[in-house]
Amino acid sequence: MKKLAVLCAMLCILAVPAYAQLNTGGYVKSYWIPYRLTVPETGDMTHTTAVQTPWGEPDISAGMNFDGWSEWGGFHLGIDIANGAGNQSAHAKTARGSGWVWVKPFGFIPYAGMDSFTIWLGNPVHEQLMGKIGGSNLATYVLNRSYYINSNANNRQRAFRLEIQNPEYNTFTRINPYSWGNGNFPDQNLWWPRISAAAMITWEPIKNLFIAAFVAPEAFDLDPSQGSSGWLDFGGVKQAALRPVNGGYLKEGDINEDYYDVKEVYKKIQAGAGYDIPGFGYARLQYVGMRNTLEAALQLKGLGDLMLDIGFKLPFEGTEKDKDNLFLTATYKKKRDLVASVAATFRDYDFRLLGRVDAAFAGSDSSGRSVMVRGLNLIAYIVPSYMLSVGTVGIDLGFEYEQKDEINGWEKDSMQAGAGIWFARSMGNAQFKAAIAARMPLEWEGIKQPFDFFIPIMLEVGF
Repeated sequence: MKKLAVLCAMLCILAVPAYAQLNTGGYVKSYWIPYRLTVPETGDMTHTTAVQTPWGEPDISAGMNFDGWSEWGGFHLGIDIANGAGNQSAHAKTARGSGWVWVKPFGFIPYAGMDSFTIWLGNPVHEQLMGKIGGSNLATYVLNRSYYINSNANNRQRAFRLEIQNPEYNTFTRINPYSWGNGNFPDQNLWWPRISAAAMITWEPIKNLFIAAFVAPEAFDLDPSQGSSGWLDFGGVKQAALRPVNGGYLKEGDINEDYYDVKEVYKKIQAGAGYDIPGFGYARLQYVGMRNTLEAALQLKGLGDLMLDIGFKLPFEGTEKDKDNLFLTATYKKKRDLVASVAATFRDYDFRLLGRVDAAFAGSDSSGRSVMVRGLNLIAYIVPSYMLSVGTVGIDLGFEYEQKDEINGWEKDSMQAGAGIWFARSMGNAQFKAAIAARMPLEWEGIKQPFDFFIPIMLEVGF
């Protein structure tokens, strides 16, 4: 049977027309910390070591992808382990599949760029519009992730404000921001909701103009009414308790279970456009319905060796009224933060400078008798580097500030800071990076942070 399956697969590959292409790829990534020193304000210092991915439970990040495409259609199939989802089931078998199909059905229409009109089905993503300048893969050693160090469970909604590991999303969100995207509910981190079935349309009606729209009929949130904040414990393994984002499906037990209320689905639409202005920059605008937020960004490209990407997010007040469970009412009369982001890269021969400032502020909750307003959360990060004949050397400098406010209830402002010195080398498909990093003993949530010293070594191979 196995031989027959292999033979069939080979015949299928050989039968692919010459104008079609197939590609198989994969990657594996992990960090080794041969030594970590932790010095608390009181008590004994500790000496530890680890192999880990600094954003998830499993200790290795890996994935396999299979793609096929021609001029008028294609597909993608993939599976990833610990590709960033720290709130997935906490065991080594954590994995997430992805897949979609796309077709350009209107190539016979010679007007309005209809040959570019594409329909995508499954769980597609598109990154043409998203933030153009990222950050550092040492960020989680120089700075803890914002939501991770906010430990007060009663105020966890304030804990999902800015992203450190992938800060380009602070500037502008990709089409289908999930699994990255921040759901509406307090106890969900940056990886919810979970999309099961979605549709996307992309189109370039004229030169330099890109338009996209995305809806997800079948999507799931954590259900805080089941277990602890939506998590159930089965023999020490955490499993997510899920509930549909768009209400109950039409009917259980047959094909009707794939149907969800059209109003619920389309009010959460994500629709965006980008226009590349020749000699100036790339302007983008979109509405993200799941977050009830309008986003705008401008990438300035006509500045020689300097490139800027500036973004702003304007939230609107939610309208969903109280339901039968207190934890399921996170949108009613609540607004997310305004977010402003400025990122830049500068090159001068072998010298490169990357820097960014991301700020979130003025989120509010007016569902009670008084209006509570969030203070400022600001992250500043700068990375100067210099390319040598054998690799690249650089320095990471990071700082985060969060203001006390009516929602977090702190007595004073919180801060964290860190620095790292590193050497990186790219050898084709293999990447190596070694660093010395330290987190400073500043105060967060009224608690003095320990001094942390790390020696992280990163290995990544992809084909």
